[in-house]
Amino acid sequence: MDIDWRKDYESARAEAREKGRLILLHFILEGRPVCKTMAEETFGHAEVARAAREKFVSVRVDVDARPELFEATIGGRGGLATCVLDGEGDVVSALHGFAAPPAFLKFLERAETSAVAVKAARDAAAKAPGAATLRALGEAYRAGDSLRRAEECYRKVIDLGPGPDAAASHERLARLRVMRGKNLEARRHLEEARRLDPDGKATALDRLLLTEGLAFAIERKHQDAARVLRDALKRFPSSEETDHLLYALGFVLHQDAQDKAALEILENAQARFPQSSWIPAIKEQIDHIKNPQPDHTH
Repeated sequence: MDIDWRKDYESARAEAREKGRLILLHFILEGRPVCKTMAEETFGHAEVARAAREKFVSVRVDVDARPELFEATIGGRGGLATCVLDGEGDVVSALHGFAAPPAFLKFLERAETSAVAVKAARDAAAKAPGAATLRALGEAYRAGDSLRRAEECYRKVIDLGPGPDAAASHERLARLRVMRGKNLEARRHLEEARRLDPDGKATALDRLLLTEGLAFAIERKHQDAARVLRDALKRFPSSEETDHLLYALGFVLHQDAQDKAALEILENAQARFPQSSWIPAIKEQIDHIKNPQPDHTH
């Protein structure tokens, strides 16, 4: 059986509240080949269709028809995107672009977990308002990749005034900004995180170093980026972000025409972290280095 796509978002919300289900909101742009591919390959997959039918109220919306809904839930540019919301319309998890069936099933599983965590954190913040509970709510959103909601929480924490939660929120915002290519904003948040937490008690230095390395990469200062990333890997060999550190290092080494070293780093990352969310990017970079286009330059 196919997914029973609803066409009206407001009616889907009412149905979700009535049934006690989450909403699966999928945005498309009519006529785009990637949207057609996802409809056929991902939503035509039996396990994906069954999960959507049994656990969610699914609604498909054309971005051009509801641009304000896209902006309120996903935001930014693009068209193909999916998010999961609760009956009140709160985005608990988001996914940008195309996802094959295995990745989409993981997204749905994460969304269910995130919905529970977000509700618990939201209830805690309502009962005991403050920087700590608000930052915890931001972390719950971030874990589900509901990054716009996470960012809203972190900014509210900062508005409450300086302190360890504000420092940690600056660190989170620095990463969110740099991942969107907003380098100057990222650097301002990095500076504030370090100013408010000079001893590194509230912020994780390995994360700060990775964000700094990514900022250098955006600025095309590849040797500086490699230096910072190598320092992070040396000082924090068991970092939770080792996979991302290795990918970033391999990327900047390739950009600096050090392909032999880049391949060694990337293949090491692929072998050590086969389940990492960075594996697709790592594989793509390895293939790019091994099979360069004839006119490829940096």
